[in-house]
Amino acid sequence: MNLTNLAYLNLHSNFLHGKLELDTFLNLKKLVFLDLSFNKLSLLSGNNSSHLTNSGLQILQLAECNLVEIPTFIRDLAEMEFLTLSNNNITSLPEWLWKKARLKSLDVSHSSLTGEISPSICNLKSLVMLDFTFNNLGGNIPSCLGNFSQPLESLDLKDLPELKVLSLGNNEFHGDVRCSGNMTCTFSKLHIIDLSHNQFSGSFPTEMIQSWKAMNTFNASQLQYESYSTSNNEGQYFTSTEKFYSLTMSNKGVAMVYNNLQKIYNLIAIDISSNKISGEIPQGIGELKGLVLLNFSNNLLIGSIQSSLGKLSNLEALDLSVNSLSGKIPQQLAQITFLQFLNLSFNNLTGPIPQNNQFSTFKGDSFEGNQGLCGDQLLKKCIDHGGPSTSDDDDDDEDSGSLFEFDWKIVLIGYGGGLVAGMAVGSTFFLQVLSWLKKKDLMS
Repeated sequence: MNLTNLAYLNLHSNFLHGKLELDTFLNLKKLVFLDLSFNKLSLLSGNNSSHLTNSGLQILQLAECNLVEIPTFIRDLAEMEFLTLSNNNITSLPEWLWKKARLKSLDVSHSSLTGEISPSICNLKSLVMLDFTFNNLGGNIPSCLGNFSQPLESLDLKDLPELKVLSLGNNEFHGDVRCSGNMTCTFSKLHIIDLSHNQFSGSFPTEMIQSWKAMNTFNASQLQYESYSTSNNEGQYFTSTEKFYSLTMSNKGVAMVYNNLQKIYNLIAIDISSNKISGEIPQGIGELKGLVLLNFSNNLLIGSIQSSLGKLSNLEALDLSVNSLSGKIPQQLAQITFLQFLNLSFNNLTGPIPQNNQFSTFKGDSFEGNQGLCGDQLLKKCIDHGGPSTSDDDDDDEDSGSLFEFDWKIVLIGYGGGLVAGMAVGSTFFLQVLSWLKKKDLMS
């Protein structure tokens, strides 16, 4: 059979097994897309891959292919832009991988990676999507600037300005999240970030949040991903990147998969849950008006919930549970008409729970563990002392004493835990999120 003009080959999720010589496919000069994921194959490649420099392969999917290392032939694929190696037993990443200047998407999630991420990752200037979730990575995330001979101290990826999706949840990273030196953080295209279930500490930098310009407005047309086309003698043949990328977000061992790229790119989400982030909610969160999911649960936050969060008109899920937040629940939060999931439980909040709009739909478990709260949701009546009622202006005055404002919900990269991750507090909490997501048809 003559397949010299073959441009697209997708054998994803079949029952193929046995040994497969990859050279059979890699010698097809016009092949742009190859997906062998989720089979029972043992992949073999020749020792000499220098002939692959003329290969046009741009998209390679090798998820769950029984790999224990990254195949060396990938080093010589000069046109490679999208690489998925998830669900394997890969333990380390070779240094040559960081020289793939054209690489836009790298997924090595659900593998066995250990150690720290190489500082050379900062050489991937074209990187758009990065997924290292569910590995055994530890230490600190590399600083992209500065003297690499010194101990790494922080999460600093400022030199990746094209990054749109960052998913590093469920690892063992630790240290501060910050912009190093006097340099300005540039994450203007970032719209999904998942740092959940790690050991990050310290306060979250306001200047980093202010750089997230893509989160300021919801514009699906700006978030759309590229499609690629190849041509042959028969005319145009189109393949879309929408069909091959998936993002997993998990909480307490329960994973949720977004396997439609367009749904991922229509999502604007932040999840920094289950870390040791301290201080107050940083300023700037209330200006990210495109946010859909926000999760800052299971941290060490103090101070009040700022009324500016009420400006997040597209917000559908908010989780600030298991912190040490105090003060009243701002009446402005009840103005978020799309809010369908809320958890403020296990803080030190006081006063009446707002009863109007969306708040009338939330049950008591959204507010439990706050001894000072009262309202119909908790079956605890608020005592009227005959004083003047609290107005929204009073809430604003109370909030004005706070220098920071912060907030998180998934990402990504998984709601219900992990970027789309880290939302749940207990099984009841997760099941509520799961039910909501099913209704939203996010689990295709």
